[in-house]
Amino acid sequence: MRPTPAQLRSAIEAHGSRVERFRRGEFSGVEFTPIRLGYGLYYQLDHTSYMQRIKLPGGLLTADQADTIAGIADDFARGVAHVTTRQDIQLHWIPLERVIETYERLHAVGITTRGACADSIRNVTACYHAGAVPDEPFDVTPYCYAVHEYSLFHPLNLTLPRKFKIAFASCAADCVQSRINDIAFFPRRVDGRDGFRVFAGGGLGSQPYLAMLVKDFVPADDVLLITEAIVRLQHRSGERKNRKKARMKFLMKRLGEDRFTAEIDAELARVTAECGNDLRGELKESLAAFRLPAPQHPPAPLPASAAAPAAHWQRTNVWQQKQAGYYGVTVQLPLGDLSSGQLRAVAQLARDHGSGLLRTSNDQNLFIPWVPGNRVTSVFQSLQSVRLAEPDAMHITDVTSCPGADYCSLAVSRSMGMAAAIRRELLNGNGDAETLGVFRIKISGCPNSCGQHHVGDIGLTGLVLKGQDGEEKTHYSILVGGSLGEEAALGQRLTGRFPESEVPAVIAALADHYRSQRLSGEPFHAFVRRVGSKELSNVARGAATAVS
Repeated sequence: MRPTPAQLRSAIEAHGSRVERFRRGEFSGVEFTPIRLGYGLYYQLDHTSYMQRIKLPGGLLTADQADTIAGIADDFARGVAHVTTRQDIQLHWIPLERVIETYERLHAVGITTRGACADSIRNVTACYHAGAVPDEPFDVTPYCYAVHEYSLFHPLNLTLPRKFKIAFASCAADCVQSRINDIAFFPRRVDGRDGFRVFAGGGLGSQPYLAMLVKDFVPADDVLLITEAIVRLQHRSGERKNRKKARMKFLMKRLGEDRFTAEIDAELARVTAECGNDLRGELKESLAAFRLPAPQHPPAPLPASAAAPAAHWQRTNVWQQKQAGYYGVTVQLPLGDLSSGQLRAVAQLARDHGSGLLRTSNDQNLFIPWVPGNRVTSVFQSLQSVRLAEPDAMHITDVTSCPGADYCSLAVSRSMGMAAAIRRELLNGNGDAETLGVFRIKISGCPNSCGQHHVGDIGLTGLVLKGQDGEEKTHYSILVGGSLGEEAALGQRLTGRFPESEVPAVIAALADHYRSQRLSGEPFHAFVRRVGSKELSNVARGAATAVS
């Protein structure tokens, strides 16, 4: 059933009691770990402070919610917020004694962190363009939110074999990266009926898999039924002894595609018989209650010309909605970070020029929809004043990275530092990022792939190798040609492992080679398939040799 405010409030109080018991020494650190993870609270690298993950289903963030998060960041998190690769916001350096106050302040504006980590259904993601894509069959956002609500107090949630991820695609580019999720929904309309193509079994990590098609059409009314069926299958049959094999992708591999699909069909039949009408009713109730704020201003065309640098920014950061006269503005956040003051400023822009709504993206940016064309220049000028008007969003200089060894105890490399170094190399070079088109560099500080490096145009994984002197030094392996959308594919690994000092020059050389050798209109993943990884490995080694 849909969670009530009282239910969410009661859960916070119960969780607060457990936190206080740990602070009094009634729980060991080991016993406290699943408790804190259930609400998205992580030990940081220093093991004396905490990182709080804040779930934002579909990346939805109202201006009031953004102001609340900015206030929490000011009070407890050194004034910095970080947008993640799953549309969450993370705050670092949270003192344990202020955690419950954080939850209470978030609850007051309609946000919960329940299930933000642990063996649970994590933040349900959705295309941040949803509702405005010109060729979308229908808006998937209400369905994303319905699945989020359904999962919060689901009896199997928090007791799954491993984390479980769900995504709703909308645009042809699949910017929400649906195929790397445990369940991926793609909207379609068949004979006048709304529904979804459903994929399952995706995931990255050291053994990456793209989700496979399990249902070519599920009526939109049955979205909770198919979700329930797949979650039940994973809960019952997923690996329980070896966490390294506990994601649903391994269940798919163990059963084989035919049996995996048959098991889902059988479970869906049981769910339909047991509670199909109830779940359809719950979905209907959730959809009826779902509301997004309306645009504050009438539509208007985008002016025909703009002076530099606004013209460049408009070409790369402004997106035309299907609603004539309205535009979405991408606010590029270098490394996914922004200050509390910047967050408040962007929230105010959403109020003044949009609908009061922001959306976070998997590319670690913010998106302001519903901006009339005659207000786009004003948005640019305001972003300039808070140093957030950088152009080329989702281009090669807009690097995506996990937090890495600056924060995470699992990471073996400073992936954010590497992202910054690559940005400097590319921004200082002679190359024009805009000419390459959309081009995603993704970096992970360890094989867990939180930076989603397997599906980047270029993906980097941090590792540590011993040099000839016996000292351990940071290196990176490089993948090329990952893609999503209609031509989804995992990246191909280049030969060799590259010391971190050589990587920025290697990336620049690969970009230059693509720029000079590509065919007209050829995207990078198609270029990689045409020229082959051997040629690109030679380019990479040549650039590395020149640096060393």
